[in-house]
Amino acid sequence: MTSTAIVWTIAVGCTQSPLTHQPQAGPMNKPVALGDNPNSGELEATRRELEGTWELTSLELLPPGGAAMTPIKASGTLTYDDFGNLSIDVRTTDPAAPPAALEADRLVFKGRAVLDLPAKLLKLVNLTGNVDPNDVLSPENWRRFELDADTLKLSSIDNLGHVKMASSWQRKH
Repeated sequence: MTSTAIVWTIAVGCTQSPLTHQPQAGPMNKPVALGDNPNSGELEATRRELEGTWELTSLELLPPGGAAMTPIKASGTLTYDDFGNLSIDVRTTDPAAPPAALEADRLVFKGRAVLDLPAKLLKLVNLTGNVDPNDVLSPENWRRFELDADTLKLSSIDNLGHVKMASSWQRKH
């Protein structure tokens, strides 16, 4: 390469404006997805679906050493806000409920929900309550979630994938 060609290459490479005509700026035809995941809007859409107040319609628990789920008579609400915060307010006097659930007339928990969308899992984190959440909710367990119109189903699963507790919730309007 000649010295003239080298100077020309450097000059073209360092120029502040392109040597060819550029199109006029205008609106984008196609929005650009934020983040690495092209489906990043799915998280926001799922959060919006979860938002609101849900009424407990059924609760089942696998007792220690039990072979089958046991229905628990309970009533309550679950509230999920647009920031991922949730509160759970439940009442039960069922003797089959965990002993800690019978320590208070009303169980109140507050915390956050972390979502794993590909696996359809929800994790309760930063929980506080009027009784120890570890004794009632097993926050170390992930919850498999199913959303179907106005019904939310949560299944608490242990690290082996066994369902330990199942609940169904109906959206309140």
